[in-house]
Amino acid sequence: MKKIKDKSKMYMILGISFLVLAVLGSTYAYYKYVIATINVDTITRGLDYYINYAKGTDITSGTLNPSKDYTGGNNITVTLNKKDNTYNIYGHIYLDISNISTALSSSNALKYVVLEGTTKISEGVLGEVSSGESYLLAVNIPLKTTTTTYTIYLWFDEASSNALSAENTSVSAKVRCEATMQEIDDEAYTAGIASHIKFMYNGSTKTPVVNNNITYQYDTTHSLMKDVGGNIRYYGASPNNYIYFNCSDYSNQTDSTCEKWRIIGVFNNSVKLIRNDSIGLYSWDNKNTSTGAESVYGKNDWTDARLMKLLNPGYESETTGGSLYYKAKSGYCYSGQNNATKSCNFTSIGIKNDVTRNLIKTVTYTTGGWNTNIVYPNFIYEKEMGKTVYTGSTISWKGKVALMYSSDYSYAADLSKCKDSSGNSLTISNYNSSVNSYQCRSNNYLYKGIYEWLITPHSGYSDNAWGVTSAGHVYGSAHVSENWNARPVLFLSARQGVDTGDGTSSNPYKLSLN
Repeated sequence: MKKIKDKSKMYMILGISFLVLAVLGSTYAYYKYVIATINVDTITRGLDYYINYAKGTDITSGTLNPSKDYTGGNNITVTLNKKDNTYNIYGHIYLDISNISTALSSSNALKYVVLEGTTKISEGVLGEVSSGESYLLAVNIPLKTTTTTYTIYLWFDEASSNALSAENTSVSAKVRCEATMQEIDDEAYTAGIASHIKFMYNGSTKTPVVNNNITYQYDTTHSLMKDVGGNIRYYGASPNNYIYFNCSDYSNQTDSTCEKWRIIGVFNNSVKLIRNDSIGLYSWDNKNTSTGAESVYGKNDWTDARLMKLLNPGYESETTGGSLYYKAKSGYCYSGQNNATKSCNFTSIGIKNDVTRNLIKTVTYTTGGWNTNIVYPNFIYEKEMGKTVYTGSTISWKGKVALMYSSDYSYAADLSKCKDSSGNSLTISNYNSSVNSYQCRSNNYLYKGIYEWLITPHSGYSDNAWGVTSAGHVYGSAHVSENWNARPVLFLSARQGVDTGDGTSSNPYKLSLN
């Protein structure tokens, strides 16, 4: 038998066409989603020699009613096992989207779960994908010689805040299984950064950590945790989540050719990054009453914020600030109250080239807010994903470069350290607590000791947004015209892999662009 290299791939494609239709009852607002014309076809490409496989019963019709959990959804099964132990073989399950409505893609109601036997190995929201894209449902599943059944559930969450917005919509897709084969002692970096992070977390021993009566599962070996939304995040004082990004030369990634960024985590199978250092002090927004604000302190609508326009493409025609960071240009940008400006130069710290620009994914950010910071990470996360905003403000924004959420900063702390003298969980307003020698902020890699803007708006005032203070707590009453630091945040556009690196500051991950 010819030896197969570690990056060789074997493919099995299971095709499932989903047509999702919604019917809304008029009296009780009852709604249901109907799946019809579903067929499963199997195509084999070189798997026979190494793997035994079988698909389960085809889904041909049925209803997908709103439910409390995945057990109320519809499912298919795939049975896999490798024939011997000659090689390590890892399975990956994708959903290839043929067509999906904008409303459904933007919704957080359509969800998936993947079971290995009876054990849940993956779950998430089927959102933020476009027609023609692939969605990674489960990754780096170590296949066994014993026969194992993998069940893929598609379900509709009745508790989702925007469930009704997805009525009368549809999606068609195919489930695809991909297998990669490696020699037994090889490192499992081959399936991309998101896959690598999920592989580390799913394969680790978990430690329960309780915060605000919610139990989180911490992977203390890799400084990873899963939040209430199912996202996997890095946490703690010094996780190994450094990555080279915004490089002038991706063929030679070093401290001199690249910037060091940090991986916040994996969100719906996309990798979220933040620049490790600030790009300077700017107003979140500084319009006055003559330029569209309700006061002299600016307006907290990110869709029209001046900092947003500075960071993103499409505003090159703006005489002040427009796309300067994204295009790596110099000029004037907004800084200070009442339309004030200052000279800005992003020729060395802006996005350096089109290679980097093509790595940045266009993402829909929810822009929900709240009116008090006396809350916990789970609470502010739920508010950010919701519709609580100042009257007239938008609840979402679609773009490339943003800022971190309040929840990003809050969850980055080691929550086991965020406790008062009685052992009670600290609210995000008390992350600067001196109890236990400032253990909360000192065990948060996103704490920089600076005043820093967040994307989260204040819902009670038109001119306030949330930020992180130099003392380390989350503060919700800063006027958006104030000059605070900005650290760009973005998502990688594709399932990028890494060539080398271990995520340490001295050896950051290096992107593989081949």
